[in-house]
Amino acid sequence: MAELPFDEHHLTEEIEGAPPAETPEAIRQRNLSETFSLNSYLYRQSRQMEYMLLGAADLQSVLEVLLVNLPRHFGLSAAELWLYDPEQVLGGLLADPHRYGAALQLHRDVFAMQELYELEPRVELIDAADTRMFEVLKWSHGIEQGLLIPLQDGGRVIGSFHCGIGEPSFLVGSAELTHIAHLGSIISLCFRNAVSRQQISRLTMIDPLTQISNLRGFEKDIARELSRARRANQPVSVLMVDIDGYSDLYQHYGEVTGQFLVKKVSERVSSGLRNTDYLARLDSAQLAVLVPGSGEVMAGDIAERIRRDIEHFAVDDGHGASLEVTVSVGYACWEPQRFPAIDMRQLARQIENTANKALEQARREGGNRCRVNRLTTLMV
Repeated sequence: MAELPFDEHHLTEEIEGAPPAETPEAIRQRNLSETFSLNSYLYRQSRQMEYMLLGAADLQSVLEVLLVNLPRHFGLSAAELWLYDPEQVLGGLLADPHRYGAALQLHRDVFAMQELYELEPRVELIDAADTRMFEVLKWSHGIEQGLLIPLQDGGRVIGSFHCGIGEPSFLVGSAELTHIAHLGSIISLCFRNAVSRQQISRLTMIDPLTQISNLRGFEKDIARELSRARRANQPVSVLMVDIDGYSDLYQHYGEVTGQFLVKKVSERVSSGLRNTDYLARLDSAQLAVLVPGSGEVMAGDIAERIRRDIEHFAVDDGHGASLEVTVSVGYACWEPQRFPAIDMRQLARQIENTANKALEQARREGGNRCRVNRLTTLMV
């Protein structure tokens, strides 16, 4: 039987109806097109995230973008932020540092962050075989890859942002790493600016004499706690505390002694409060205490304890003499379930006015006593 002639142009059998095989050039062009599309997509997503970060007004907003919005935006399994906080400044700026659980970690030592990177920190993509995966994102499950993004300020590591990838849907090459590194620089910038703004803002809400909140700070605290109480359906109480006869003391002893007295009384009141309570100086001799989670009975106990404690508190004037003073306390309580409210700003004013009326009653009755005044459904 004669052999068929060999045709080098037909090494593979053609299948009827099959699309023609792609040439190497067509494959190269398709890969270039897919890479361009991917880079364009990442660029658009990164730009949108930059706008969100740059629009964040404070530190809490920056954290919300990074730990809540960014994972959803890029389809990530998890996000984690380590921040260098040697003097625990950041913890003090955050209203609720435990809000994000293990996803937000404040480190007093920068060593743990430095260990994640080379001598020159850069964005790195690591997988399950990398030992660093045992250090980051430990609280999240199903992570196959981790993206490590160093946060720096003038070449100094100030934090580390970690993204957990469950099922990698695309390759991360040099172009993608460049996009991510740029996003990391934006995160660092926004973080620094947010901290600076918040520190400056906080200074404007601190009473310079007592180093507790002033009226502006108290208004911010009560607005935040009322909103939180409404969400949790928990009561909130406000106590107004006034030093009895302060005007006479001020005129008799002078400004220095008068201010010294206010400072010592505020320190004494503060020492008996919980970490979750707030103390502010509203006027020359008037303090306000904000007690989250406190109903009327508990608020009455706290008010009486403050009154009794100050009554037995002798203030050393620094010249061998002791000053004995008393305080009057008026308080009011808001229970969301009994008095539903929508306008938190208006509610805050009503609670303050209600507590102040109780304080006025305590003064009229001679001072050194506690009085309660109650909200009514008509007011709310």
